[in-house]
Amino acid sequence: MLVSSLFFWSFLGTSFLVCTALLQNYWEYPQLTVRTVLGSSLLVSLGFATMMTFIARKYTFSRMLERMTTAPISLSGIATGFGALTGKMGVSGVSLREALSGSAFSISLSGQGVVAMSPKLAGSLSPDETDAVLAHELSHIKNGDSAAKGLAKLARVAFPFDPVLRLVEAAVHRERELWADKLSVEFTGKPLALASAIVKANSESSSAATSNLAGLFVGGSGHGLLSLYPNLERRVDILLELARRMEIANSPLVAA
Repeated sequence: MLVSSLFFWSFLGTSFLVCTALLQNYWEYPQLTVRTVLGSSLLVSLGFATMMTFIARKYTFSRMLERMTTAPISLSGIATGFGALTGKMGVSGVSLREALSGSAFSISLSGQGVVAMSPKLAGSLSPDETDAVLAHELSHIKNGDSAAKGLAKLARVAFPFDPVLRLVEAAVHRERELWADKLSVEFTGKPLALASAIVKANSESSSAATSNLAGLFVGGSGHGLLSLYPNLERRVDILLELARRMEIANSPLVAA
């Protein structure tokens, strides 16, 4: 999405500049002028989009992780379970880090993945809820969601007035969240634990809801076409339905 948005805006800007420069030639050489405008705009846009995407991948994400995470000193209690989950899910090259804000998130670039969880959230979760959240984040890495979400987020920051990008990114993000929920349940068999963890994480993520990185966190709820998150009630209802299908009916959440 970052590439498409960069390409669109650079193509538009280059076309405008070249059209302005060659306007006088159009009346004498209309076909040549049009081909020149389209060709030069295409080449410049492809080069610019490729260069900016490379810079974003190489530098921006590493700096973002440095600002958002630290060594998992307070997460040592869940490190063993995290290692077991990575093996069970077939996800390698992923490290566990402590999130400095928000709830929990994951990101993966160049074959190296990071799952981060805030100590506050970790302290509020039961062991089953912790496993469910970690499996949710590992599912994003397993599905290749993390880099796409990060790039899309950078695109929103760079081009906040791109309506198509905002709509598409929001729709894809919502579906990716629901798919990660489903995979978490498949690998842990704990839909009720994930449902309750999402409710807890929602309050942890609320402080980051207006930031440019809000869409990275596991918690969150929204309404409308521009929301990055599925409606919280809908997510919980889907998980409750999965629990009913799995004949897990011994929770207050189901009774509610």
